[in-house]
Amino acid sequence: MTREEVLALLDIKPATLYAYVSRGLIRARPHEDGRKRLYLRRDVERLATRKRGRAPTGAVAESTMRFGDPVLHSAITQITPHGPRYRNRLAIELASGGASFESVVHLLMTGIWQDSIADWPMQETPADVLRFLSTYEGEVASADIGNLLGMVPFALAMHGRGARELADGTAVQAARAMLHCMVGCVGFLGPQQRFVARGRNENVAAHLLRAAGSAVTPARLRAMNAALVVLADNELAPATFSARVAASTNADLFGCVAAAIGSHIGFTTGTSTEKIETLLFCEPFDALDTRIGRVREYGASLLGFNHPLYPGGDARADLMMQIAGELMNDTGDDTIDDALRERTRLTLDFLERMRTELNAHAGLATGLVALARALRLPDGTSTAMWIIGRSAGWVAHVMEQRTQAFMLRPRAKYGLGA
Repeated sequence: MTREEVLALLDIKPATLYAYVSRGLIRARPHEDGRKRLYLRRDVERLATRKRGRAPTGAVAESTMRFGDPVLHSAITQITPHGPRYRNRLAIELASGGASFESVVHLLMTGIWQDSIADWPMQETPADVLRFLSTYEGEVASADIGNLLGMVPFALAMHGRGARELADGTAVQAARAMLHCMVGCVGFLGPQQRFVARGRNENVAAHLLRAAGSAVTPARLRAMNAALVVLADNELAPATFSARVAASTNADLFGCVAAAIGSHIGFTTGTSTEKIETLLFCEPFDALDTRIGRVREYGASLLGFNHPLYPGGDARADLMMQIAGELMNDTGDDTIDDALRERTRLTLDFLERMRTELNAHAGLATGLVALARALRLPDGTSTAMWIIGRSAGWVAHVMEQRTQAFMLRPRAKYGLGA
């Protein structure tokens, strides 16, 4: 349907239509002339039905599961046209303002903001977990890093540690230990191809860069920290919902995060970073124009372009691409050579062309891979960064779900041939 048809049918103003689209209630697609947008008739008619009278409870519940209205009360993250807002603080403003990832984790979990927060106390990774991880030394491919990180929470829950987290209320300490253990696993992708332990007084961003084999410079620290901040939460994404379902059954924190990772690395979500690395931003970089057809045909479904919650473009991806461009101007970083600058320029120019020519807005995964490539991180690091950053939000949602004290258990609408 055209814009005018939607406004007439729903009897709303253009600003209200924009709000519906930004919330994912009405899905939009570019018009073939590239200047207008078309709106999905099914979504518009569903809203029209609601305006005429309340739909049956079952129909409302079913529609909420498809990018519909919120289904849970939460005070953690709000989706806005400018990206997620963490407890009333816009994520991109926190990231561009230099807020530490540790401070944002604390904000998400406790609701308390601290402008500066001390480095987390050192917590040694248990010896049995280190022995388990050592069996994978030299054997972790970039496509396997999500699976490896998914095993970390279960390994940490062994020997009664998961039960103690529940009994003693040590979720914050358990979350910190889990995050640094995951960061250490990035070392399997780096030159050492093994677990890299956290250094004394080392923050998450520095630890992650060092584990991946990257130079730890002030500019790279700012870039990594900003990426982790904007990755930290995105409301009720499928993986986050999975974590809350597990939490509602009184699973320990480790089991809840493991459930989230299992959902995150599904083919249509977290692994989009891997597909972007292998299908879009791959050698030869001077042949990017030959991949325009892939963006046109598979951009939304395979590569994460035009996220339904951010139809006007994802501010988080835009910030990452901006930082990638700024890194190339860092004259003090002697690891940035002319070849890297040229590859980054070609990548960013290509994404700008996709936006202007196809109305294809880069999603979070695309911006993340572009930044990781500018940081010269090994393939697979983007996937790891996403899981590590998002674990902060998963933990916060687990803690919130526990306070709500009810089991998340939807009903099925049974029917033969469904």
